Amino acid sequence: MKFKYLFILLLIGSFLQACSQKNEPQTVEAKKYIATLQAMKYDELKSELKKDTALLNKLIKTSTFTLQLTSHFSSGEKSAVEKSVPEFDINHNQAKITELFNDYCKHLSFEQNFSDNANSENFSLYGQGLFRYESRFYLTDDDHIIKEKDSLFKPYIPSVITNEKAYFFRGKKIAKADIGMKRIDSIEADLSLKLPTDFEKLSIEKSDKTVEYKDDKIEIESIKENLAQLKVPIALYSEIIGYQATNGKNLRMNTSALSSTPMLSIDKKVQESLKELLAIFTEVLKENDEKNAKGKLNKINQNHLDAKVNMTEFDASLDKLSKDKAKVEELGDVGLYNEIANASKKVLGVRTQFVLVEFPDDIKNIDVFVATKSTLLQNKKMVKYGNHYLNPKYFDESKPNIVFYSHENGRKFGISNRDGETIIKPTFGELRQLANEYFMGDEKLYWLNVADKKMVALPQYKNFVQSLKPGYDVFEKTVGEDDKYGVVLNRDKTILPFAYYQIEKHDNFIIASKTHNLDELYDLNFKKLPNKGIQNIRTVDNFIASDIKFPAIFVGEDINKKKALVDKNLNLLTSFKYEFISPFFSVNNYYIAGVRTADGSNYWYGIIDTNGKEVVPFIFCNISEEFDKNGKLKFCLKDKKEAMDFKAFLQKYKK
Repeated sequence: MKFKYLFILLLIGSFLQACSQKNEPQTVEAKKYIATLQAMKYDELKSELKKDTALLNKLIKTSTFTLQLTSHFSSGEKSAVEKSVPEFDINHNQAKITELFNDYCKHLSFEQNFSDNANSENFSLYGQGLFRYESRFYLTDDDHIIKEKDSLFKPYIPSVITNEKAYFFRGKKIAKADIGMKRIDSIEADLSLKLPTDFEKLSIEKSDKTVEYKDDKIEIESIKENLAQLKVPIALYSEIIGYQATNGKNLRMNTSALSSTPMLSIDKKVQESLKELLAIFTEVLKENDEKNAKGKLNKINQNHLDAKVNMTEFDASLDKLSKDKAKVEELGDVGLYNEIANASKKVLGVRTQFVLVEFPDDIKNIDVFVATKSTLLQNKKMVKYGNHYLNPKYFDESKPNIVFYSHENGRKFGISNRDGETIIKPTFGELRQLANEYFMGDEKLYWLNVADKKMVALPQYKNFVQSLKPGYDVFEKTVGEDDKYGVVLNRDKTILPFAYYQIEKHDNFIIASKTHNLDELYDLNFKKLPNKGIQNIRTVDNFIASDIKFPAIFVGEDINKKKALVDKNLNLLTSFKYEFISPFFSVNNYYIAGVRTADGSNYWYGIIDTNGKEVVPFIFCNISEEFDKNGKLKFCLKDKKEAMDFKAFLQKYKK
């Protein structure tokens, strides 16, 4: 997707009439301020208030400031719409979604962002937070298999709210402010999902400037071609559950892209306080009697003082930024948005969401679907730490060495431990972790000497691959024109030569691949094993992605490319007679095997079990690895496609 930059719009508009004053309790600070003013001579007081009045007028003008970010994630391309999509409707099964939500919570874990400003309260649009939550439901369409429930829950994941209640480090509670770069163990969290159950439709015509819905009003900034820009009140925005549009042919379209960001504006209470303070000063300046004039100062309260001080600070920041054109250009639109958001956080009040809605074709009108009833799903969970999406784990869980990012030291990378203590100072422009003690830093390989807190360069190797056991590591090295793998003890003594393109460790042996068709076998002490006719070997489930666990069964290939089933001790369970042996995607104790037809033009399919026994005859023209949507085995017999319950199939055709 292309990040399509549009523009940032800064608006300084006319301000509203002052709201009615409210009686607020006086604070010590407010009383001192009032006393200071009342102690002045009358002429001195008027002179001071005239200067403050000029300042307040400027601040009130600044308080009408708004900022909207119109950067939009989009391909920027239109596409032809040939037919209408169905009109939006709620058709989810609430009981099913509740079950999936609970399952999602059950498998939830978190990853932690390690940086020296991770605890910063600074706002950062699109920035990474201190924690990122993931569940097993974070599968993608690139996975070979996606369970039905994973797919069903995907659309709801962005709407799950995780409210962190408590943090635990080494078994004890820790305040969030004290986390720093400590790698915490778990987070006590309340999880919720707002599930709409009923809705209303709100229509926007291309010519509309505003559209009212109950007590809210949507402003239509523009509708040009296939892109609409809308200003939506926050309360209404939180209830919108969908957008659709029709094109010039009255064909209904779903959105092709949608972006939204809060419009930054000054809090309404701050605006009101500034106007109230201005009104008080104006009254004092108009009063001819000194006693009456100074008495009117008693109306000043802490809200007035905070608004004046905080807005003065923001006004100065905005003025300074507007004069630094080089910095504004360097920041870019998102950076500028973040800069202003942080400068204004004491006075900020977000009332409107700026929404960009894109459709495949030009827009004639838009339908906005607003939830009117919802059910709140809730769950409590002690969420555990886990970099589960990485396999193998790249660092030790109990004594991890962790790459951290330093904002304070020239945006460099360093290494810390579980307690957040720095082991290696942040001096690397790039630092990628390969294992607990191996790193690629600025395109060079390093071993971390934890005891001496030193990074030891390993220029003799191109890369670290894996550890087979303590001290015995697989490295990559350039040999002639090729990159080869070898096994080295303590980074110095070569145990297996750099002659392999791949080395795999299994429970009872090691596979060292010399070529794609020739493997050598070693025991776990690196003693070469007899190959028993095996030229090439792989796990039976090597080429599939599945949630089920397969036994340690292998497929061996001989010099004639014939396949045999092999157990975890390298015993041949069958002879080398099959053209292929493949697993089922959802069954782990039976395998599909194939033999050549008599004329050699095709295959006959059959099934063998984990012991290598042929359980059905080789009479089938096809057996599919993946069952149909009803969970039935798909197969072909005598050129006729059929589907049957797997157990029934084995019973009917057993050999």
